[in-house]
Amino acid sequence: MLKVGLLKEIKPHEGRVMLTPEGVKVLVKNGIPVYVESEAGIKCGFENVQYEQSGATILPTMEKVFQTAEFVLQVLPPSPVTYELFTEKHIVLSFMNIQQSSERMKALVESKAIFLSAEMLQGEDEPYPLLTGMSEIAGRLAIHQAAMLLTVSEGGKGKLLSGADIVKPATITIVGAGKAGRTAAVFARRCGANVNLIVLKEKKLASLSEQLSDVHVKLYSEDVLKEIMPETDVLIVAVHSLRRQHDIFIGKDTINLMEQGSVVIDISVEQTNVVETSHVTSHDKPTYILDDIVYYCVPNIAAAVPFSASKIITKKLLPFIKILAMNGLKTALDQEPGLIPGVSLYKGKVTNRYWAEHYGYEFYNIFELLELNL
Repeated sequence: MLKVGLLKEIKPHEGRVMLTPEGVKVLVKNGIPVYVESEAGIKCGFENVQYEQSGATILPTMEKVFQTAEFVLQVLPPSPVTYELFTEKHIVLSFMNIQQSSERMKALVESKAIFLSAEMLQGEDEPYPLLTGMSEIAGRLAIHQAAMLLTVSEGGKGKLLSGADIVKPATITIVGAGKAGRTAAVFARRCGANVNLIVLKEKKLASLSEQLSDVHVKLYSEDVLKEIMPETDVLIVAVHSLRRQHDIFIGKDTINLMEQGSVVIDISVEQTNVVETSHVTSHDKPTYILDDIVYYCVPNIAAAVPFSASKIITKKLLPFIKILAMNGLKTALDQEPGLIPGVSLYKGKVTNRYWAEHYGYEFYNIFELLELNL
């Protein structure tokens, strides 16, 4: 039985947690000890007392959590302040983000800890359950942001997203038809907007056209995008591929086909470099204006609603956390194959093929390292 430790996020405007008090209660009922860093859930409205009532032990610092727990949970990828706290005894589950830095990669390899990428875990009913959950939030929030950013107080053109009476609704063009893009399209239509959904894979075109009959579904090309940009009030970029399968570039000249006061919401900005004029922004300064176009480029958009996001994270991850904490890594991988794609680093060896190739490390097969026969 592994001791589970829940960390408080240290990045500003990041208050999500991997476990709600309800999730802790499930683990404790199964005999799993849980240690929570003080005020880990405070930005979600989860007080220390709620975690204590669920059976967790509150510890005052992250250092104490690392000293006590073997299985450590955090939302964002490891940061420099935690590098020296990792030891060979630790299993760490977090969003690792495939866009690692070489310095982080080196530090994690040298720590000899085991790191699991939460976004790579696979479920029976959905390929990447955690990504699916966060993408749904991102898609919905993108439309909320679109409505607000179109107002003149935010630099927008002063257009009502839904339209009203004799006023036509705004036109939203969404590039990318994954979970975030599809969610944004459906939610935008419910809000009354006119919606273009740009599909990147031809095989999706027919099925999405049938499913989303009130959305204009089109196959991506530069010509198609340039044709509809002059009438687009809001461009939402939702291109995400864990394996970098898309080679799409939207240049400044294409963006500037939109009218002054139009909006670009790039929720792919940290993962996939698509828009020439996008750069990462933050929750405390989410927008900038360039050539009279309003840009919103916050990568961790779901952090704006930490209560809802943490509920979803817990629901998606709890089965994986429970089986791993109860059985240890080797037995857990045998019982739950969906964990296997998430094992990215194992005791100083790189078990994520993309990371190994990208950073020049030798790739190791986790099956061989643990002598698994799945």
